[in-house]
Amino acid sequence: MVSRNKPYKKEWSTIRIPKEVKNRIDDLRVRTGMVTWEIINNAVSFYEEFLRKPSVRTSTTNLDKLAWYITKLALAYGAFRENPCEEKYEMLVKRVEELKQRFGIEADILVRMADYYKSAKDPELQKKIAIDFSMAFKQVVKEIVIHFMFELVTKEQ
Repeated sequence: MVSRNKPYKKEWSTIRIPKEVKNRIDDLRVRTGMVTWEIINNAVSFYEEFLRKPSVRTSTTNLDKLAWYITKLALAYGAFRENPCEEKYEMLVKRVEELKQRFGIEADILVRMADYYKSAKDPELQKKIAIDFSMAFKQVVKEIVIHFMFELVTKEQ
């Protein structure tokens, strides 16, 4: 129990997390103005609350928007993978920029991977890049889903 006469003193600890997670936390820190431990605390609280009582929203507006943007990105990604020409590349770049401008979702990794994929002349190298490209695409889709889930839950609270 905390005494009313003495100020509460936090005990600090360190945790090991992957560099990508640290970068995402740092990005949130800059965008929200919160300190790192507050972001982590809010994320853990959000997750605990979700586990306790997952809610189902009757409105499908966000779900429709989520499906729409994932579909647009998937079509651009698939078209480029099938035929890595300049026209398909520009469409992929347009979708990535759209995500960044409208929702603040960073998907530049897809453009970089598209550049590598397009420039690879060796079929074996292109296969290896294709695997990484697919993984990057999947990660971006997860980030889109997380963005919309967070938006949905924060609007309900």
